[in-house]
Amino acid sequence: MKLCILNSFRFSEKIKDKWFSITYSNHSFLRKTVKNKYILVVFIGFFSQSNAQFVSGFSKEEARNMSAVCSSFTFLDLYNSDEAIIPEGYEKIYTSEVLGMDNKYQIYQHADYCVINLRGSTDNDLSWIENMYAVMIPASGMITHQTDTFHYKFAENKYAAVHAGYALGTLLLSKDILKNITQLNDKGIHYFIITGHSQGGALAHMLRAYLENLPEGIISSKNQFKTYAFANPMVGNEDFSNEYTVQFAMKNTSFSIVNSKDFVTLMPLTYSEERLISLETISSVIFDWENAHLKEKVRGATVRKVEPAIRTFVKYSGSLLERKISKEVGKVSMPDYRKDVNYAVMQNRIELAPFEYPLVPMDSLNIQDTLVVKEERYKKEPVAFQHKPYNYYVAVLRKYFQEDYENLEVKVLPENL
Repeated sequence: MKLCILNSFRFSEKIKDKWFSITYSNHSFLRKTVKNKYILVVFIGFFSQSNAQFVSGFSKEEARNMSAVCSSFTFLDLYNSDEAIIPEGYEKIYTSEVLGMDNKYQIYQHADYCVINLRGSTDNDLSWIENMYAVMIPASGMITHQTDTFHYKFAENKYAAVHAGYALGTLLLSKDILKNITQLNDKGIHYFIITGHSQGGALAHMLRAYLENLPEGIISSKNQFKTYAFANPMVGNEDFSNEYTVQFAMKNTSFSIVNSKDFVTLMPLTYSEERLISLETISSVIFDWENAHLKEKVRGATVRKVEPAIRTFVKYSGSLLERKISKEVGKVSMPDYRKDVNYAVMQNRIELAPFEYPLVPMDSLNIQDTLVVKEERYKKEPVAFQHKPYNYYVAVLRKYFQEDYENLEVKVLPENL
């Protein structure tokens, strides 16, 4: 199976290399035909400079490669190797330790740029709590963690607010990420693609906003960033989304790639990668102690709809989640929570077609029994199927690289069935 997946990448783009080759082969012609050496120098210099920088705009090649990279953690978990899914020419140069609320990231180098790939949710309780810690905090302020003080800024707008869990997750990753960016700057690398799937996609947007709003002198002013977030939940209110859109999305350097049937992309958040997490379920993790009355109030929120339920959850869970996080990762002090619970989607959304679930016969059924209707002969699609990272990779191939899609023998991982 791995070889089949690996073979699909052998069609990886050579456009850049071919363009280099064509241009280089024509240099002798240019030398003979262009008498003005100054014009030749300017032409070659402009080409080299433009080729070294990111081209704004959505790139289907970048989307394909980033969706593949985002499947790395899945392949490592399932097969102890991600060799079969990583695109040709991408070298993994760093994997972080588990940091903060069970977060982790990788760095890949390709040519003259690097990719920061942020891991999505895990089955760890802390990872669920990071998603569930959906109270909003100001997009600019101060958070303390043990002896560390983070003066953060995700946006300039004083009305902008962001997801507390993802803001804290980003900051707990930031020291290690900034160290690696600085080291890469010292080696001449100044171009970065930030990517991630699900929770990793949310962190990708948050990390981009954080890096772009750092005070001058923290990292090199030469750095340029581009973002491809897959299946990301919402991370802030409308004021935050609007500012982010003007800064990055309207400049075509940030994209959210979503599946219209993926429930996670419209949530802040009651889910894990593997299954839905209801407020009642998560309350058993958080409220497993003395206040039974409070516990019942939070459970009662599960029967309410949309905003009233979210407001109830925010009212009764925010400080308790903060206390729970402090017990697990060390004392955390957060800004005052905003009353705002109206999350907004990020712009520049690239929609993929819903993923096709294959017909999988029910093991216990006799398929020849004509009394059983067709729909009942096959397994039902798992609730999280439309959210799986490998399915996003396959869907990108299907939309933009039809030949590669047709040649891909493993279109659904058996473990996702």
